[in-house]
Amino acid sequence: MSHIYSKTVTVFNYYESPTSGDAMWYPHILRNVDLNTDRGAIIKKYGADSTDNAQLHIPYYMHATNPDVDGIMISTEDGMIPWRSPKEWKRQTNDKLPGSITFGPDDFFWEGEWTGGNVNDGDYRNGFYQYMNNTHDFVFKITSTGGPYTVIPHFEILGK
Repeated sequence: MSHIYSKTVTVFNYYESPTSGDAMWYPHILRNVDLNTDRGAIIKKYGADSTDNAQLHIPYYMHATNPDVDGIMISTEDGMIPWRSPKEWKRQTNDKLPGSITFGPDDFFWEGEWTGGNVNDGDYRNGFYQYMNNTHDFVFKITSTGGPYTVIPHFEILGK
């Protein structure tokens, strides 16, 4: 891996139970990712209309023994976990949510390593995302996801 893939971020996946209404955030610590917060470079690549403040590249790997089983795998602090599209991720049973990852418009990422485990959104007055955004720098709501790209296997995620 090149030296540009040297940052650590935590991706927080949001899930609201349709039955109970409880909202949870499932954190995934990703090491060796590329995070670009240079606004000028983002405008140069995406144009003056871009309102994004962060560009995140996350490498992925194909399931080594059987690509048809889990397909795309993301390396996390807890080992390799499968990537799912946002709707597919939400359709899983609740016990599978912490063991898989998605990159969707309900999710956010933070440059840092979250050590607090899963988060109940109701524990925070205006919600956990608002709390993180108010108390931490480099917190970005996902605005778009490019990929999975195959030539250089990665996802390209924009956030603001």
